[in-house]
Amino acid sequence: MVQIKHILCPVDLSECSRHAFDRAAAVARTYGADLTVLHVLPVPSAVPALPYGPEGPGPFGFEAVDRGRALTELSRFLPADHSIGVPLHLRVAEAPSVHGEVLLQTSRLAADLVVLGTHGRTGLDRLFLGSVAEKTLRMSRVPVLVVPPHASDAVPSGADPFRRIVCAVDFSQDSARALGYAMSLARYGTGRLTVVHAVEAVPIGYDPMGGVTFDVIGYQEALERSARAELQRFFPDSIALGCETESVVTRGKAYREILGIAAERRADLIVLGVHGRNAVDRLVFGSTTHHVLRRATCPVLAVPAVDAA
Repeated sequence: MVQIKHILCPVDLSECSRHAFDRAAAVARTYGADLTVLHVLPVPSAVPALPYGPEGPGPFGFEAVDRGRALTELSRFLPADHSIGVPLHLRVAEAPSVHGEVLLQTSRLAADLVVLGTHGRTGLDRLFLGSVAEKTLRMSRVPVLVVPPHASDAVPSGADPFRRIVCAVDFSQDSARALGYAMSLARYGTGRLTVVHAVEAVPIGYDPMGGVTFDVIGYQEALERSARAELQRFFPDSIALGCETESVVTRGKAYREILGIAAERRADLIVLGVHGRNAVDRLVFGSTTHHVLRRATCPVLAVPAVDAA
C-alpha cells in the first residue's frame, strides 16, 4: 500500500502553480498528508552567501530579499481560506537553482510526492527542455505529479481527487511500481482505473526480389495475444479496488495510444513509470514518458525507477 505522508508543492505565484496547489491539496486530503508550499527566490550563482533582508544588504547592488514580504505574498497567493483539512506549511527559500532547491527541500522534508505546474500554451512548449519541471523530473527520487495549465477544471473538494485514472504499463518493475500508485489512488475513488499496454508495430523490411514472405499480421496478432495474457497476470480481473477496472491492449505508438485512451476515457490522471538509472537518462528526450508529459491535458504522475528510490 502506497503511503504519502508529506507533499511538496513548489509555486512561482502564477496561475499554473495555483492549479498545482489545488491538486496537491486534494491528494493531501486523500492521504491525510502534510502539505508544504515552497516558493524559491532565484539569486545569481555568483553572489556569495551573505545575509539578506533585515540582516544585511544584498551584495554587489543585488536587491535585498525580504523574506517576510515574500511569505506575505505567498500567503496571499493561496486561496483566501487556507483551511484545506490537513497541516499546511509555507516556506520561502533563496537559491541559484530553483530545481536544485526543490530537490533539496524534497530530501529535507522527506517528502513522498512533488506536485508542480507547467507553463506553455501548446503541447510542444508545455514542458520545454531545460525547464524547472523537466529538470525536477529528471532528477527526482520520488514521484512527481505534473499539472498542465488547463487541468484545473472540477478539482474535487473531497477525498476523491482522481475519478478516472489511466495507467500505462510495459510489464517492467518500473511500471509495476507506477501501477501500485495508480491502484492506491483508485482505492479512494468511485470511478474507473484503466490499465493500458501498447504493442508497437514491428518494422518489416521489403525484399524487392522476393517480396514480403513474413506473416506480419499473424506475428502482430501473436504479440497482442501474448500481451493480453501478460497483462492479465500483471493486473488480474479479480483485483478488488472498490472502483470499476479495465485492461486494454492496443496497437500503435505507445504515447499516442496512451493519450488517445486518456482522451476517450476523459481521464483526470495518467500514471507512468519513468525508466533510467541516472539523472541523464531517467527522462530521455523522445521517450514515451516525455511525449506524454508534453502533450497531456490532464495531470500526469511520473513514478521514478525502482533504483532511483
